[in-house]
Amino acid sequence: MTALSASPFQSTEFTPSGFGVTVPGPEVDEPIDAEDVERLLNNGKPSLRLPEPLEKAFITDEGPQRLRTMLISGVLVAFMFNWLLVSDWLLVPDQFDLALRLRLFLFTPGILVGVFLLTRLASAAMREWLLIFPATVACAMNAWLCMSSTDPMAGPYLSSLATIAMFSNSVVRMRFAPAAVLDAIIIALFVGAAINMPANLAPILIPAGLLLVCTIVFTLYGCYCQERDDRLNWLLHLRERLLLKNLEDANQELHDASRSDMLTEVANRRHFDEHLAEVWARHQRDGGEVALIMIDVDHFKAYNDRYGHPMGDACLKAVAGALKRRLRGPGDLIARYGGEEFIAVLSGASLQTVHGAAERIRRGIEGLNLLHATSSTHAVVTVSIGVATMNPSAPGATTTRLISAADEALYRAKNGGRNRVVAMRMDA
Repeated sequence: MTALSASPFQSTEFTPSGFGVTVPGPEVDEPIDAEDVERLLNNGKPSLRLPEPLEKAFITDEGPQRLRTMLISGVLVAFMFNWLLVSDWLLVPDQFDLALRLRLFLFTPGILVGVFLLTRLASAAMREWLLIFPATVACAMNAWLCMSSTDPMAGPYLSSLATIAMFSNSVVRMRFAPAAVLDAIIIALFVGAAINMPANLAPILIPAGLLLVCTIVFTLYGCYCQERDDRLNWLLHLRERLLLKNLEDANQELHDASRSDMLTEVANRRHFDEHLAEVWARHQRDGGEVALIMIDVDHFKAYNDRYGHPMGDACLKAVAGALKRRLRGPGDLIARYGGEEFIAVLSGASLQTVHGAAERIRRGIEGLNLLHATSSTHAVVTVSIGVATMNPSAPGATTTRLISAADEALYRAKNGGRNRVVAMRMDA
């Protein structure tokens, strides 16, 4: 066993999956309030527009599934819309060549390009509104073919706009707001086309218009119910996630509380014992020394008697703060060992390095200049420090012997006049 002592004032320091795409979405930075979620659920009928930041979170969470639906629908419509060429040939044969060019060489390539662009569009809300464009183009094409044809079957063929509304509202399941805008456009296109068609087609166009309106009303209501239920189900799942998160946080707080000292906010004796055992086992396997720094506040009982327990608690907090500022290594742990005693574990540090760290602690606490008028040695709060190091792989080395060595070094520091560091290496 070797000892190395330092004078009180002089010392030497040692220094969307299904399509193989990643769906971008908005970042939700604002915290989500669980009370807002509970209030909306208690209401029973959530609005189609949630409060911020719930709306952003909903769009972000639902974005991947919505994109998959859009992509599948886009691929379907790119091919199935061309089946209308059969209807074009039977009902508006005089416009069949135009229909062929529009459907095969304009609409189909445009849909395929749009499907690709959807995967590159960051805003989920923008994707919803852009669905209006291809549906409007499809309706405009059919309306134009009907207006341009002189065939008597062109009037009944105008009812095909109802199939586009049904596909958009039921298969694509557009959100209610863009679906309502699209349906208004479809009705406007139907009315515009009907006005420009011969008057003798009125007996056919009026029932076709009623069919279109009924289809829109029924499917638009379906869009509303679908979105309302989506938002309600999302809120239910969100409440479950928030409850689980709150439970995890509460468990973590309890875990932290069981391992920390509530007054000084450093580790408690239990955490110290666990940490020392882990560090010791690691160094037994990998080699290297384990060091302890044991710190005792000089004449602390006299300080408490003179200034009272609240000031004593404030003094301990200040000492703990000084320790945390000066011991911040990745393997370091500071703990309250009991009463006015603190202890620190340093991993893989040499005796000289730990001695230098202890000296910085001593001077730092003395530099706090906390008045201690009843101290028999100094006018301010000071600490005595004992340092001990040991190689866990050495024969006979144990954590108990290391703690005893640090305690003995502290005893020598206190007997030597206090406000000083004594360091000891245990060779075991």
